[in-house]
This record gives sequence, structure tokens and C-alpha cells, in this order.
Amino acid sequence: MTQEVEYGGALERAAVVATLIQGEVLAVADACVVIGDAAAPLSAEVADTAAELGMTEGLVMAPHVVDDIVLLTQTCDLQRTTTEKRTCQVAPVLRVDTQIASQARRGRLPRYVALPWLDDQSVVDLSLITTVERSVLVGAESLGRPETSEEQLRFADAVARYLTRPALPDAVVEVLAPFLTRIKDKHDKNSDEGRCLDKVAEFRLEAVPDIDAESPALTVLALLNEADLPLLPPGADLDDERIDALVQQGIARAAKTVLATSDPVRKREAWTALAELWVQPAVNKAAQTEDVGSVEANVLNGEELSYARSRNTPVLDLQYLSTRPT
Repeated sequence: MTQEVEYGGALERAAVVATLIQGEVLAVADACVVIGDAAAPLSAEVADTAAELGMTEGLVMAPHVVDDIVLLTQTCDLQRTTTEKRTCQVAPVLRVDTQIASQARRGRLPRYVALPWLDDQSVVDLSLITTVERSVLVGAESLGRPETSEEQLRFADAVARYLTRPALPDAVVEVLAPFLTRIKDKHDKNSDEGRCLDKVAEFRLEAVPDIDAESPALTVLALLNEADLPLLPPGADLDDERIDALVQQGIARAAKTVLATSDPVRKREAWTALAELWVQPAVNKAAQTEDVGSVEANVLNGEELSYARSRNTPVLDLQYLSTRPT
């Protein structure tokens, strides 16, 4: 009887998590852990813990040395705590270089999700997710939470994208590598090209007929806000000759034109030329292999990317690409 009363009391105390929401940052040290093999540790955390415990074999549970965590479990799932619904998922908060944080804010590094409600250098590392009992969060200080429905939705989308993104075949990764290298190198640079990259919301990859087909045709989609890529006026068409001329003049000229013009047609032509120049190294790489049929670029704003198309165009991770295990 005593055990039942204590157990019931624990459930009642843990029910306070119903006041928390997904994306909330909590001051809870050592809640995130990694399990490793004492005989073959792959991290300093596991190696140090194994040494402290005098273990040379078997599984070791080592805490990540972080003081703050982010709650990943959906808000609706926290509303009722029972013997069956007693756990939640959390991940550690890291402070990273401003350039990494900037890329995370734009969704370009699926492993990291920015936490603007905390500060501009903190991210959650989704590769280090841990399941904890909800009682671990009882009494924890809240350091911040998504303030608007848009922030809540963007955070939820980022978590879902990391967990569901498809792996890309090795041949596709190899072909896209020079394109991604340039984007990473030029991002946040004090140049016209860097300022243009700062305006790209995300890069997506489209494959026809699909990514697993033999020699797929690839299209890199540069997605922009409508303010940076206005819709074309009714009846207006792009001038291929002007686009080709910008391509011939190179990246610096195309980027300068993007920033200098306000005309919707000329701006889209400049963005098209710039995107084509960005993917040109991948186009050349594709010509050297039979595993990828072709590579091209396309620019779109959020109004032009349909839901159905977005479902079939994964976001490109600028830090690393998923490949199939060999």
C-alpha cells in the first residue's frame, strides 16, 4: 500500500509537465546521456566514465556535460502523465559559433535547431536525444520557450525534418559536394554573394523520377521569401538571353544584379543566373558519371512551392549529407 501511495504521488508531481511546451529550454544538468561500449569508446565522455568506474568491458552510460536541455516531446503529449505516459524526449543545448548558429536559424543544418527565444548563439543538438522520466523535469527553471505560434511550428518542423529526412545515395552526395562546399564557404561573407546567400531560406533537392532511380535528374531548388523573389507580373516572361549574359559575366555580377534591381522580372533573371552558377560545379561533376543524369537549378518563393512538392524535396544539409550504409 505504501509503495502505491508513493508511486501515485510521484505521478502527481510529474504531472506539472503539462505546463511545459515543446521547445522549452530547461536548466537540468546531466539529463542527456550517451551509452557506449567500455571496451571501444567513441567519445571522451564514455572513455572518461569507463575509466572512473574501472570498467574495461560492458555498456557505459555517460552524461553529456551540459547544464541546459530542450524539451522535444509534443506539447499535446505532455497534458496527461500516467504509468504508460511517463517519459519525454530532451536534447542538450549547445553554444556554437555565430556562423553555425546562423545556418541553423535558416534550417540548413538539420542536426542543429536554433533557439532564438534563448539567445542568438544557442542551438539544440538533435543527434543527442535522450528519453527521461518526466519527474526529471519537476522544479526545473524555465529559461525560455517559443513565444509565437510561428516559432512553435518552425521548431516542430525542424525536429520532424531531422527525424524523417531521407538518406541520399553516395553518387548524389559526391555530385553535390562541390556545390555545397561553395555555399558553406561563401555563406555569411561580407560580399554581394554572401548577402545573397543570406537571403536564401533553404536549398532543397528534387529528383526525377526519384532519388533511388538509376541516373536521376536532379534539381536544386533555392527557396526565397517573396520579398526577395517577387512573383512575376501577369503575362511577363524571363529573357533567356539576359540570363545567359549574366551567367557569362560570373557570380559576382549576378549577385550584384540581384541586390541592385527591384524589377520583378530582372530580379528573377538575376537569381536564376546566380543559382545556375552555384550549381555549375555539380553540373560538371554529373557529366563525369553515369549515376546521376543531370543537375540544374531553380528559384522559387514560398508561395510557389506547393505542399505536395515540398514533401518530395528534402532540405539539403550544408554540414553533412546522409548516405546509405555500405
